[in-house]
Amino acid sequence: MAALLVLLALLCSCLPSSGPQRPEPSRRQQRLLKATSPEVWRATHAVIDEQRLTIADEDEREGRIHLTRRRTSRVRPEEIERELRRIAELDKARRMGLQRLSEYLVEYAIEVARLGDDETRFDVSTRITAVDRSEAFIAGPGLVQVIPRSFDVPSNGVLERELVDSIGSRLYLGEEMLYCLGVLGRE
Repeated sequence: MAALLVLLALLCSCLPSSGPQRPEPSRRQQRLLKATSPEVWRATHAVIDEQRLTIADEDEREGRIHLTRRRTSRVRPEEIERELRRIAELDKARRMGLQRLSEYLVEYAIEVARLGDDETRFDVSTRITAVDRSEAFIAGPGLVQVIPRSFDVPSNGVLERELVDSIGSRLYLGEEMLYCLGVLGRE
């Protein structure tokens, strides 16, 4: 009987647990642009350079770019937390166990797809990961091992909107477009 109880306990411990609910890691923003695919590609690269994003992978034929941006707290952790709070739903990560934010990583996935002669679909999605390095254990005399813990933080759409708007502004700031929008020619 005791062996049966032990076997039952072992069997129950091997079953997967639901664990805490994981947040949605990605937010997507799409825009139809009245420009050719090469124009959108050039504008995208110009904005990437302006915003100092790092290109992790790119394929112009497929119309895909993967970017990263890492922000690390060197002196003031509250500054990086304020920054992350502006672009993501930090409260959900706090509920999952995030204590002290030490850095965060933003991964962008961009797709540029030609739809017509001068129509292009621009699609951007992000994944934000917060890192907590507040947990540590003593590995031996004088040795402390820091245990980084990563948390997916749902985006609130700010980064995606800013990137799409920057590319749209870069494309549509020509004098002809300003005239079409009614900004020029009014006296």
